[in-house]
Amino acid sequence: MTSLLRQLLFLAAASLAAVPSWGLTETETRWLSAATPVLAYAEQARLPLDVVVQPQNAPGKAPLAMAFVDGRCKLVLSMRGNPQADAALASVAAPLQPTVIEAMAAHELGHCWRHLQGAWHALPAGFSEEQSGPEPDAQQARLLREMRETRREEGFADLVGLAWTLRRHPAQYAQIHAWLEKTRSDEPAYGFHDTRAWVRLARQPSALPAADDPFAQVRALWEQGLLSDE
Repeated sequence: MTSLLRQLLFLAAASLAAVPSWGLTETETRWLSAATPVLAYAEQARLPLDVVVQPQNAPGKAPLAMAFVDGRCKLVLSMRGNPQADAALASVAAPLQPTVIEAMAAHELGHCWRHLQGAWHALPAGFSEEQSGPEPDAQQARLLREMRETRREEGFADLVGLAWTLRRHPAQYAQIHAWLEKTRSDEPAYGFHDTRAWVRLARQPSALPAADDPFAQVRALWEQGLLSDE
């Protein structure tokens, strides 16, 4: 066990101190272990990231999610009493599961980075919101805007997960892309998590040219996807 993982497990366990009889579950330990390279990168890059393990049952919650509180990113594990934790990997072959978890953690780090840049839900320079078709009522317009904003952020984060895989596990890129493509194909068209406009652009590794970091690596492709997400 690496020293960073030991530190993470200690800090995560400390968050459960209010219930001394509880410790980290096997599932939580396995996910944290697989995510360790991403967490190590965040530490090296001096990104303010904390790990939070929810001690209570959290049915229906995303097993891995990112929150942003007081200028710090919070990687939240919600796995107890949550069938989603097992369902997320149910169709993934066991040897590929650690790489999938790592890509999921990198996806969440993409959200963290956008928050830290003050760019959350913001379009890049040169882009603007445009409404085509009949003018919706105020409630529908708000929902459509929220869906677009979330979809864009999920698209950026999906590309970060793929860029991370390309940098760390290039031999498994095609498998991770296929998994992500299948996962997103189940989303309602133009819904909150319909990132197909971006995922299909990243089918070939050459679509993500080398850059100093995975966030810069995805910028051009993300902007290209913005043009087709209509």
